[in-house]
Amino acid sequence: MYGISGYDDRVPDDSEAGEAAWRTELESLLADARGFDRERLSAADAITLGCLAENIGIELRQLDARLIDHTVTAMPFSGPPVLFAVAARSVIADERAALDYLERLRRSGGWIDQQSERLRIGADKGRLPVAPLVQQAIEWAEQVLEPPVLEALAVPEPPVGWTGLTAWRENRDVLASDVVKPALARWAEVLRDLLPRARPADQPGLIYLPDGEADYAKCVQSATTLALAPEEIHGIGLEELEALEARASELGAELALHSLPEIHHAMRMSAGSRPPTDAMHAATAAIRRAEAKAAEFVPPPLSPPCEVSAMPDVVAASGMAPHYTPPRLDGGRPGTFWFNLQRQTAGTGWDLEAVAFHEGVPGHHLQLSRVRMLEELPAMQRQRSLPVFSEGWALYAEQLAEEMGLYSGTEGLLGAIAASLMRAARLVVDTGLHALGWSRQQALDFMVAHVPMPESFLANEIDRYIVMPGQALAYLVGKREMLRLRNEARQRLGPSFTLCGFHATMLNSGSLPMPVLEDKIHRWAPAA
Repeated sequence: MYGISGYDDRVPDDSEAGEAAWRTELESLLADARGFDRERLSAADAITLGCLAENIGIELRQLDARLIDHTVTAMPFSGPPVLFAVAARSVIADERAALDYLERLRRSGGWIDQQSERLRIGADKGRLPVAPLVQQAIEWAEQVLEPPVLEALAVPEPPVGWTGLTAWRENRDVLASDVVKPALARWAEVLRDLLPRARPADQPGLIYLPDGEADYAKCVQSATTLALAPEEIHGIGLEELEALEARASELGAELALHSLPEIHHAMRMSAGSRPPTDAMHAATAAIRRAEAKAAEFVPPPLSPPCEVSAMPDVVAASGMAPHYTPPRLDGGRPGTFWFNLQRQTAGTGWDLEAVAFHEGVPGHHLQLSRVRMLEELPAMQRQRSLPVFSEGWALYAEQLAEEMGLYSGTEGLLGAIAASLMRAARLVVDTGLHALGWSRQQALDFMVAHVPMPESFLANEIDRYIVMPGQALAYLVGKREMLRLRNEARQRLGPSFTLCGFHATMLNSGSLPMPVLEDKIHRWAPAA
């Protein structure tokens, strides 16, 4: 999917034995990393070591949290939906890749069975999935299983004209029908068995599971790379909401909207105001405007143009919001902003420009495509993306776009406020669900009250927070850290401070844990 060669025939080993072996390997690597004398390392090597240690820590904390034992979703974040999302975006450039794809299909049946087994193990330990999400996953599986051939696995194909293409297609369809399809049917049957015992919608958070409080603490630290208490994060979210709602009121007055309910209604109505294809074209135009001005704020190398494409049907049908995937390292696919043409989601109304700037330029595409061009960096720093950095940067980029003069008017600025309201509300809702025991409906009611986006989209968001504990915290926590460091650097450097210099320092080492980023910025802008 990402163009890293040598792995296209493989699937993860998610069995308990495979997980134990992976843990042993990680712990050994972490011990080696801790054996280095940091004082004797160059600045660049110290950054690499810090990144390595934190990435290993994230993997170990995720293993400790054992989310795989109870996570069920129709969205492509966990379990079999991931296989279909990866297939839809795979590139088969030659005969080797074509044969690797067949081998991955051959192994995928066993991998799906591992997902089923882990759910059984989790259930035996009282770690049950959430009933509404189990039902959604059952319906997704039934939809995928309905055609005689698993059409979603037939999307990537070798180049036309390859002499073995006909036989390859036959082998692919046999593997899909005889290996993957039965395993997916077995997974769906496990879900049907779990459904009567699954957690109800009023108990969706980790706090309702054995050791759930400790598991959530691990998820929070993995997502933010900081030691933040859920209660602290919850309070930050409420404070941010208050400030953002005050700014929304100021901007709304310019459009003769004199109350927050009026503003929310106008923004929600804007979501369906144009056909999806028109919205996608408008998002493309916004990204092209940003690309034209990027050199004023970010130094070379600048990323190639961002591709804008419709999501594959199997992904769009899940209600997936617009999102970005970085370029394949082998050049097989450019960095792409994927737009949902099937379902009404974010990025189709007044928030269109903010979403385009977040996912495209100056957001994800600028950062992730650019770092892949920095060939002097170790592979880990070019390829690995930490949510607190990449999502923090993309949310920071929404504000940077305003500083660059990219928004076309008050409606676009209000759309950016709407997007920021969602990120602030995430801090409240994610901690509410997993640390404070909120129900699914309570979380949705809070989002509807504070975030002017379609309720169907917000419901999908809530389900994402349920199955990805802590991940939603990364956006605003990362942005706040970046703004704090920018303000510190500006004060320390005075007239010599430049945004280009600050952005180069931030972006030129890859996706950094927040403590490592702070050290780097402080070296660039030392205290007097």
